[in-house]
Amino acid sequence: MSFLNPFMLFGAGAIAVPIVIHLLNRRRFQRVVWAAMRFVKVSTEKNQRRMLVEDMILLAIRCLMLALLALAVARPAMRSSSHDVFGQSKVSAVIILDNSASMGVSDGVQTRFDKARKVAEQAVDALPSGSAAAVILASDIAKEVIKEPTHDLNLARKTVREAPLSDRATDLFPSIEKALETLKNRSAIRKEIYLITDGQLAGWRQLGDIQKTLKKAKDQTGEQQVATHLVLISDAEERNLGVSGLVLSSGLAPLNRPLRFEAQVANYGKQEVKDIKVSLLVDGTSADEVVIPSIPPGGTRSVPLNTKLRTEGWHNVTARIPADRFPSDDSRTLAVRAIREIRVLMVDGEPGNEPREAETFFLGHALVPVPAEEAEKYYVKTSTITPADLGGTRFDDFDTVVLANVADLSNDTANGLESFVKRGGGLLIFPGAKLNAASYNSQLGSARKMLPATFGEPRGDAGQEEKFLTFQTKGYDHPIVALWNDASAGTLASTRTFRSFELNLLPAAPDDLGGKSSNPTTGVTQTNKAVSFAAPKAILRYSDGSIAMAERALGLGRVVMFASTADTAWNDLAVRPAFVPLLHRTLGTLIQRHDEGANVRVGAQFARRLTADFLHKDAIVMAPGAAANTRDLHRVELVNGTPVLSYDATDKAGIYEVSIADPPTVIKFAVQPDPSESNLSELPVDEVTALGQVAAVQRWNPTLNLREWVEKARVGAEYWLPILILVLALAALETFLAQYFSRAK
Repeated sequence: MSFLNPFMLFGAGAIAVPIVIHLLNRRRFQRVVWAAMRFVKVSTEKNQRRMLVEDMILLAIRCLMLALLALAVARPAMRSSSHDVFGQSKVSAVIILDNSASMGVSDGVQTRFDKARKVAEQAVDALPSGSAAAVILASDIAKEVIKEPTHDLNLARKTVREAPLSDRATDLFPSIEKALETLKNRSAIRKEIYLITDGQLAGWRQLGDIQKTLKKAKDQTGEQQVATHLVLISDAEERNLGVSGLVLSSGLAPLNRPLRFEAQVANYGKQEVKDIKVSLLVDGTSADEVVIPSIPPGGTRSVPLNTKLRTEGWHNVTARIPADRFPSDDSRTLAVRAIREIRVLMVDGEPGNEPREAETFFLGHALVPVPAEEAEKYYVKTSTITPADLGGTRFDDFDTVVLANVADLSNDTANGLESFVKRGGGLLIFPGAKLNAASYNSQLGSARKMLPATFGEPRGDAGQEEKFLTFQTKGYDHPIVALWNDASAGTLASTRTFRSFELNLLPAAPDDLGGKSSNPTTGVTQTNKAVSFAAPKAILRYSDGSIAMAERALGLGRVVMFASTADTAWNDLAVRPAFVPLLHRTLGTLIQRHDEGANVRVGAQFARRLTADFLHKDAIVMAPGAAANTRDLHRVELVNGTPVLSYDATDKAGIYEVSIADPPTVIKFAVQPDPSESNLSELPVDEVTALGQVAAVQRWNPTLNLREWVEKARVGAEYWLPILILVLALAALETFLAQYFSRAK
């Protein structure tokens, strides 16, 4: 089948030019009466036929030259040609190189990514002279490292040779769409896509859409037709263990206090694995070690690991298992900030006549669960005041304020609490019989948007014990209560609540839209917008589905409210074993509000809200494994009225360190890989066969010659060059004949 550009053939109309000139310059004769004319007439009649033939020959050559020139500009090609005597047609190509985490699997000598880069270089080498190539790195996003096809093929080779491996997940469809979009308006006769991946099943989650898209590209005619070459680099790895989760289960990270971490190890292979050693490291130093007896195929096991943080500030806490052929998931790291002490102000709305009658009696003992003689050394320091003392209290001297059955708040107190929370403080609200619901809903709800929910009508009767509500028994999604997903941690469901307020979640404020969500298994926060803040949400519910606890982030701080009392007047939570861990985990969430984004999923944005003295300051970000001279410089910018430091280049898992010179500050955050990338299951054979209907598929092997394979599939030689040579030959012939015919006869 032949092909040429039909629009360029309009130039063939230039053939009319020499014809018009020929007609305009036809010989004209003037009649002159001359006695000797009879001799000229005889001579003219003798040569007239010869001159006419010579003119027609020159006219034909000139017309043919213009026609061939127009044909050459149209770049004719034979798509079905199997030879390349005059050179194959130039190609516009897009090379898609999978650089997701699973490409880091090794065969003991080199990784899949090492092989893929070599294949990508071969793809560049296989392009005919004069071709152009773009390069896309494919993971769960399409990263265009060479956006438009470049004729500098040395640049393309260098780009694929130096391409970095990421720890991101895989989704090939966006990269394929981007490649087709890149080629859409290119004028090349031949367009090609080279997709080099490991065939991991997770990367083909949109297989149906991929097949439809490639089939449409293949079946198009003319310049829109795109040929796809797929190279699968797979080693059929059937054994893989990975650390799929790591959380600080104790909620708080006080200095020199025992901390409990939960590490989750998953067996993604097809065989049972025994005696798995799980190590806990703090700042690279071994802190604890546990052996898991066995994990069945497809199973997971959680193990507790204990340590202490000896210095105040940020620490790297890592759970690690023995290395295998996929090192990316053999460890998982958290950024944890050790705290020297926590100062809690308890406002007792009903002090009572004796200490045990106080609204904060059980609350104080739960916050400081040690004997009186050890309370001075305990990291939680509590102070108790009455509502009458609120007017002269400086909230900034505390980390958290607890309102326990406080009737109402003055306007000045409400303003003070709002500023305190926005600057990073925590507010915990327990209702009771004295609480004025309308005042709270007005002062802290509608006026200041501080409450996560409004107080409705109280329900139930605290004077009887037959009718009560219990907490939910499963589905603990919030990090505060995620501990009780593990049955060995005890239960919340035994608590009985006889009377409580109905809590009605408030709608999200403008600053709340988007939000951050935390995964209780991995401890990872996923940011859904460039800079976004958590909308009001339920923490814990009762068995009838109503809300027992709710939270809302406000500025750098957070507000948490309960539906029932802090003492035993309306419930028996305060005398249940779960009260102490629940309260401490809540306290940890309140005081570490601005640290919650310190652990993010790979590829997610890190965003940290800072105080005003950091505005427009430069921050140096050191990525894991980066050389000292490759630090990134980022500026603290004003976002929604708040100074925010954000960082997007989180393609590598591990610890990132942020340094700000003035005032001297060091912040750490951890990026953790997606557990789904640890599943190395491959695309089934029948689906690979189906892909072969829309793309040329080849499995990698050490002897693969990509150029030979591609050139067998690539057909179509262009003929503009020989046509142009013929035009030049005709031009030389026309010049010679014109001179020859015009010689004197």
